[in-house]
Amino acid sequence: MPFLFFLFALEVNSRIDSVIVYSDRVLVSRIASVYLEKSTSLVFPDLPGGIDDASVKIKAKGLRIGEVQVVKGYSKESAPVVKGLEDKIKALGIEDRDLSDELLVLKDKEKYLESIAVGAPDVISKELYSGRVAPDAWRQGLAFMAEELLKAKKRTAEIERLRAELKEKSDALNAELTDRRSYFENKKEVILEAQPQSSQNYELELTYVLWGASWRTYYEVRSNPSSGKIDLTYFGKIFQRTGEDWENVRVVLSTAQPAYGGSAPVPDPWYISIYSPEADYKSEESGGRAMAAKEAAPAPVEISAATIEAPPVETGIAIWYPLPGRYTIKSGDAEKKVPIVERILDAEFRYFTVPRMEQLAYLTGSLSNSTDYLYLAGDGSTYVGDDFTGKIYFPNIAPDESLTASFGIDDRVKVKRELKKSKISKGGLFKNITRYELVYENTVKNFHDKEINCMLVDQVPIPQNAEIKVSVAKLDPKPDLEDKDRGIYTWKTVIKPGAEYKVTVSFIVDTPENVTVENLLY
Repeated sequence: MPFLFFLFALEVNSRIDSVIVYSDRVLVSRIASVYLEKSTSLVFPDLPGGIDDASVKIKAKGLRIGEVQVVKGYSKESAPVVKGLEDKIKALGIEDRDLSDELLVLKDKEKYLESIAVGAPDVISKELYSGRVAPDAWRQGLAFMAEELLKAKKRTAEIERLRAELKEKSDALNAELTDRRSYFENKKEVILEAQPQSSQNYELELTYVLWGASWRTYYEVRSNPSSGKIDLTYFGKIFQRTGEDWENVRVVLSTAQPAYGGSAPVPDPWYISIYSPEADYKSEESGGRAMAAKEAAPAPVEISAATIEAPPVETGIAIWYPLPGRYTIKSGDAEKKVPIVERILDAEFRYFTVPRMEQLAYLTGSLSNSTDYLYLAGDGSTYVGDDFTGKIYFPNIAPDESLTASFGIDDRVKVKRELKKSKISKGGLFKNITRYELVYENTVKNFHDKEINCMLVDQVPIPQNAEIKVSVAKLDPKPDLEDKDRGIYTWKTVIKPGAEYKVTVSFIVDTPENVTVENLLY
């Protein structure tokens, strides 16, 4: 019966008018015009074999639509292959979701442990003074908290590597799935029965979902310190490998994530086992391979637009970015970079340096999102004027939220750190100790022809052993910010042209005699 239905159907010539691109798929809208006088069977031919049949919909004003059929290609050999790929992609999605959930739990755990650490010194001093708790018990407790916090941070980093690797695998499988469907399942046709109200031209719209398309955010951030402005351009990078070309189409980028579906998760048994460090080595190696593959990806091809402005449209749980104008994106082309919006924002510029770690000065700019746009997390490039200065990763930035971006190293701001004094002595009233007296001098010199704002950060070591005592002897000048629990001190200043700013940090470290202290002279 479907064959006879197709045999007497009127072929409709359609074209792609618009696409809504999601993070892992695309909703395609085709339009066609046809003159009808009576009830007629219509067919949309030469459609991609990867169409999700359940997503097919027909709209036509003034037409009564009867039965709609999606006719597959003649070959059905691919069914097991396609099903296997779909199962793998689904499994990767579930694995990524589980890692995302674990990441949220780890963040809460880190916050809890850090909150305990903040109040621990006062509690320890009171408990020890009253004699309620022995010093060894407190040492064990603090060591446990430090160990758990270290484990949480290590697992967080591991999860981020694993999620990056999962995304690489998922993208590769989706590309393979599209190719398999296109090759094995060939083309599809959509056949329908149309009953017109009168004899006239009718416009039909056919929509369907395809795999093989996605988009991600990308930024270009140009700083202009002399004017106190940052030019922030928000792009979408579109990947298109659906098997059909988009010729002169309207493009909408959507933040919706249909991959997760609409159903809440069902809990499975929670299994635990003995920790094996071998997993760390494997994850580090795989993470390295994933990053290498990412770096080897082809450079994006830009698409220019007359006006860089895509006003966001809220759709309930997602945001749409309807791009201005029309675009041509061929299936299989390199990733396309299309502009969403460009904004010039006010910024506060300052140089940032941590001489103990690097004797370099980084230009940073603090900006506030004064637009109506939700800037989604993504990577990008930074510039000072037209000079490329490096790569950057942006977190989600909601309207009115602030962010500090780094624009690279400025050689016209010289930073130097010198060990001015290093004295080692022996002594002790009740037991033999070794005393280290260290004095560091940090210097920042401004070779610009204008004054600059500068933030200098220096550190005093924090002992991880109760037998090591550290005391601050002198901080000159007095720091603007102090984090004594972490041994981090911050100075903020303005340096005139040709002038220099000096910070002296001196401290004393007492250790048991004949003990070697790690990481002391830095």
